Amino acid sequence: MHTTTAPVAWLDPASITLIRANFAAIAGDADGFAADFYTRLFALAPQVRPMFGADLAEQRTKLVRMLSMLVAGLDRPDQLAGPLANLGQRHAGYEVQSHHYAIVGAALLDTLAARLGADFDDAAHTAWATLYGGVAANMQRAFAAAA
Repeated sequence: MHTTTAPVAWLDPASITLIRANFAAIAGDADGFAADFYTRLFALAPQVRPMFGADLAEQRTKLVRMLSMLVAGLDRPDQLAGPLANLGQRHAGYEVQSHHYAIVGAALLDTLAARLGADFDDAAHTAWATLYGGVAANMQRAFAAAA
């Protein structure tokens, strides 16, 4: 586990380029991607569905906004630490539990694989998993501090 406070400092330039290319490929249907993500999340963990309101439109927008911010800031990880800490602190009030982070990560990777097909190769999987691992670690540190 990485202990740096910068969430994506260990992503090499090739991984950053790959993540940005993958994100560009899904950005044309970002809301559809987000809808697929929540469908997958609730299939993996139906018990988390009540944590979300009946209308997921706003939640989908928030997911896309957060992914956009992450992808845009991949080469400036120091600027991502604050927003991720804030997000982790907010999640402390949403009944989120530590094991939920792994489920969200699995849902993200599964949705990327389904959406990108052959473009989601081993290198893309590793890059996105590393990114999400850093994001989750930063959020969990702030979550633990807020709890």
